[in-house]
Amino acid sequence: ELTRRKDEQLVEIAFLRNILSPVRRMPQELLSEIFELSCVPEDGWKSSYNIIHRTSVLCRVCIAWTRTAHSTPRLW
Repeated sequence: ELTRRKDEQLVEIAFLRNILSPVRRMPQELLSEIFELSCVPEDGWKSSYNIIHRTSVLCRVCIAWTRTAHSTPRLW
């Protein structure tokens, strides 16, 4: 019983830490700009560059990042 309650409390702590994360308070426009800078190459497009892979990795982080990536046309 105590182990189960401890595990539940640890899950709750992790959840609350995520809510308080500074990235959650970042404006979507700024996050979108960061995504573009991290995914779109500076020196033009090369055939070996896979922007879809980089973008899909960002989309796996959380639902907010998925929404931001999907609403950033330059990533697709």
